[in-house]
Amino acid sequence: MLRVITMTSYRRPAYTREVLASLAKCDGIADWLLLPNVEPGNEEVIAAFREWDACEMRLVVNEKRLGLNKNTHEAVLRAFNLRADVMVHLEDDTVLSPDALRYFDWAVRDLLIPDVKSSDGHQILLASGYNKPKTEPSVDRSHVCDTRPIWTPWGWAVDRSRLTWLIVNWCFRNRKCFTCQFRSQYRRTRREVFPILSRIQNIGYEKGENNRTPEWYRANHRTPWVATSDSLNREWKLL
Repeated sequence: MLRVITMTSYRRPAYTREVLASLAKCDGIADWLLLPNVEPGNEEVIAAFREWDACEMRLVVNEKRLGLNKNTHEAVLRAFNLRADVMVHLEDDTVLSPDALRYFDWAVRDLLIPDVKSSDGHQILLASGYNKPKTEPSVDRSHVCDTRPIWTPWGWAVDRSRLTWLIVNWCFRNRKCFTCQFRSQYRRTRREVFPILSRIQNIGYEKGENNRTPEWYRANHRTPWVATSDSLNREWKLL
């Protein structure tokens, strides 16, 4: 089974290094292939990838800037062309918990590939690694998942059949947002699975594509609770 991590990055070397550092600490990282698509213009970002040695990597530095939407499409298209069985997509501000890859692998193999339906009978389109609950999840819910309408873009995974569907249905109308079309068209009919205790922390407080303030990002994108190394080696279940 070919497991691939695609990643996009541009101009935030400190964020990129933090994401790569968390990825290197993920349980099972040696079993994955990293496919970064990097926009040109920041040598520190490029250097961060060239120093990577936690798993096999095939780096692409774009000849010209493509923008978030097109660059993301090119990244996942590489996974598609390699016939990846499991694909995780990350951005340069999505820090992973140590068991994040184990979660994504389980969600794809045990839910998406068998085409398990959500409790209301809808198809699960992807596995999201992010959640921002209103209260701290209890210990007995640290490995419990639920479903919700798509799309939460901060760390997500698909199997090959859904990757094919995404490539076919991709839209380029919005240069900065690749999820807008899917969210608007399929929110009522597709669901995503997500962990009650988040496996992704969003750290993109500065130089974001949408020009919001750092205070706005911290208030709206930062989740108060994420899994730590204490969460390793436990079984997952879907509500």
